[in-house]
Amino acid sequence: MKRAGWNAARALFPALRKYVFVNAAGGAPLARPVAEAGALYYREALEHGDAYWEHWLRRLEETRGRLARFIGASPAEVAFTLNTSHGMSLVAGALKGRGAVLTMQDEFPSSTLAWLNAGYKVKFLKPENGKYPVSLIEKALTKDVRILVTSYVQYRTGFRQDLEALGRLCRRKGVIFVVNATQALGAMPVNVKKAKIDFMVFSCFKWTMAGYGAAGLYASKEYLPDIKFPEAGWRSVASPENMDNKAAAMKKEASAVEAGCLHFPSIFALGAALKLLSGLGTTNIQRRIFELNDYLVEELGRMGAATATPLDRACRSGITIIKCRRAALAVEKLAKAGIMASARGEGVRISLHFYNDRRDIDALIKGLKRLG
Repeated sequence: MKRAGWNAARALFPALRKYVFVNAAGGAPLARPVAEAGALYYREALEHGDAYWEHWLRRLEETRGRLARFIGASPAEVAFTLNTSHGMSLVAGALKGRGAVLTMQDEFPSSTLAWLNAGYKVKFLKPENGKYPVSLIEKALTKDVRILVTSYVQYRTGFRQDLEALGRLCRRKGVIFVVNATQALGAMPVNVKKAKIDFMVFSCFKWTMAGYGAAGLYASKEYLPDIKFPEAGWRSVASPENMDNKAAAMKKEASAVEAGCLHFPSIFALGAALKLLSGLGTTNIQRRIFELNDYLVEELGRMGAATATPLDRACRSGITIIKCRRAALAVEKLAKAGIMASARGEGVRISLHFYNDRRDIDALIKGLKRLG
């Protein structure tokens, strides 16, 4: 994709006129069409009340289909949730009694707390030079481990897992493969079938750029006929319009977890964000992110800054950690200069998306130099 195309995409984000946003891993700014899609619901409700109910339901299903295509799933395998923690809690509740869990030491709490709270035996795997190679994970898959929980991209380091190799390992070992895709979806291509993922959860306010309130759950059709999710409500059944308060036969789709009315504006915003991302192409977006990260690392090297992120392309993501002892203070000072970053892991976390450009990186480098 040519520079003019990226410049046109950047122009969709009004916040970029005021700030240098290098914090997609924390929370991305909204594109104008995404904000407008969410606001449209409120305008319709203002002018028409609830008369658009059926229209909203159709739009919701259109978004479900768009999300399913985006991750390589079928609509029946996709559900909308509140956030990653909610989705992971649903999966943990549904798999209770299946065995011990293996997860990574660097995981965000959303990946792990649901399993601990549900009473699972959880084993934490230490990284090897900041990485979790498949060979290391295979050695840790003891006989009692029946569930593997990992992020596609680790939030503290930016390490990107080889999902397809890990999926093949899990199938060979008979281990249930659960993925937190929050730090990758929208930035890196994700295909649940190619990676042989059994369950995947993700929030959509980071790299997917849909704002807070929209999140998703993927459950493989192989599990849907027999699985029992821990939550249910009037919209969990096949025919919710019947409003039968005695029929507890849940539908055999992932959307059974959508127990009641959903937050339409967040989901409609997600639909617009997915349309934007699909139009640009996730392969193009990944390539753009890698190009920007290469320039960032080059400039950091020139100023003598060290990183705590695996830099080889095979495990690269959109996240770069700049080593810094007083990261929180550095991030605070950068914010005062209009540069939005995060303090994570061993330092300042920089997360570049397609809407960034070299000018953002140059401004960041100048800001870092001013910190001394």
